[in-house]
Amino acid sequence: MKRYSTAARQAQTWGRRAFLKNIGTGVLGLGLAEHLELEALASASSGRSVRARNVLVLYEEGGISQMDSWDPKPDQIAEHRSPFAPIATNVPGIRFSSLLPLMAKHADKLAVVRSMTTTRVAGHIEGCLEFFKGYRFDTAPFAGATLGTHRFPDIGTVATHLLDSENRQLPGYAFVPGANLPNFVNGSGFLPSHRAAWRIGNRGFHEDLSTPGWSLPALKPHADLGTARLGERMRLLDQLQPSRWGTDGVPQSLSRYQERAHGLLTSPEVKRAFDFSTESERVRDRYGRGHRGHCYLLGRKLIEAGVRFVTVTVIEPPAAVKRTIAVGQPGGVLLNWDHHEGIYFNGPCGGPQAMAGGERYGLPHPIMMPSLDRSLSALLEDMDQRGLLAETLVCFVTEMGRTPRLNKWQGRDHWSRAMSIAFAGAGIPGGQTIGTTDKEGGEVLSDRYTPCDYAETIYHKLGIDTTARLKMADGRPIDFTEGGQPIRELF
Repeated sequence: MKRYSTAARQAQTWGRRAFLKNIGTGVLGLGLAEHLELEALASASSGRSVRARNVLVLYEEGGISQMDSWDPKPDQIAEHRSPFAPIATNVPGIRFSSLLPLMAKHADKLAVVRSMTTTRVAGHIEGCLEFFKGYRFDTAPFAGATLGTHRFPDIGTVATHLLDSENRQLPGYAFVPGANLPNFVNGSGFLPSHRAAWRIGNRGFHEDLSTPGWSLPALKPHADLGTARLGERMRLLDQLQPSRWGTDGVPQSLSRYQERAHGLLTSPEVKRAFDFSTESERVRDRYGRGHRGHCYLLGRKLIEAGVRFVTVTVIEPPAAVKRTIAVGQPGGVLLNWDHHEGIYFNGPCGGPQAMAGGERYGLPHPIMMPSLDRSLSALLEDMDQRGLLAETLVCFVTEMGRTPRLNKWQGRDHWSRAMSIAFAGAGIPGGQTIGTTDKEGGEVLSDRYTPCDYAETIYHKLGIDTTARLKMADGRPIDFTEGGQPIRELF
């Protein structure tokens, strides 16, 4: 595996950036040229010894039921108990839901936090925001007019701003593929805008990375720019060097960043990172041939390519249940984990979500869990075998839990007072569960943690000294998180 060194870059003037943007867009037709230059201006790593070089966040949208995953509750009253009993794992005394038989074989790699809590309003976008920022959604200094205008930067933005990335050809913070909720909360806040997440997908509910021939539009030159013509334009740009202009203020770095943009389009290594055909049939089968399997596999490929911070977000496309219409249209489906209706029932569920055009048709927890179980267990196995897990912090999160009691539509509603998340890699002491909940899985009994603690854990694992504080645009110091502390059992 190739690793890229991190080097300091001197800041350039905004005039040079504007010139680069104009040249890059107008002559090369490359929208990434300015982004690539700005990436090179980030601060270098402090050189401190760290346990994590990269972070891979697996964000499963909708709110996974804690009692149907990491925190089974067989003593719940029968009327509200999950029909899926707990099973033993490869760690004595730890049990997971029987919906996760493959992950049960990897409990020794996991630290499961069963005592996580999140936003007080138990809302999707609020919970997502807090896990992406490490700040409350309604914190006065940063709350915007909408949740989408929250002014604190993403954890991934902060990490890449301070540490940069090891692959100089790719942005340091990426979404795979970047669907739904993260698009609303993502932002660079008071940090430079080029540090916002690079959304690799098309942001649509129909996107399916398992579609034969799927490719990344951003890595394609304009339709009228073939390889030969692109080369001709690069040669033209080579003639526009500062020495030929003889005028102060012409950007000295123009050629370097245009060459990097050109390299992004032509580099075999970059193309390989997005090419699923380079993976063996055995590996692809192990991850699963559907959308989730491809999302998780692409997450691993980007980590292997040296991208600092990768967030995988998964919403199954309507085609997964042989439908063609996404949510928001008559008969549309939204296939995330938000199972207010028929959480254990495979079929049209009825209820208020269906009447509002948000049917979860065909993918209740028991149908979705095997896909998750396969892809997550494959990822951990694969990264471990490749030596990536030792230096990559893997975080498995969702924005909330589910109510300990079933509603009248046999679903589980939003619940923020108790939920489970999991960690692996980067020196995480595996084979443990952290915190406890009551017999219904609805209330935390010990070791209560929040998304602010989650964020502090990531920063500390990366070796970032959060006592130094961030600096806002006007120079004012600000805490990295809103009162967070690292989850002590993970160190």
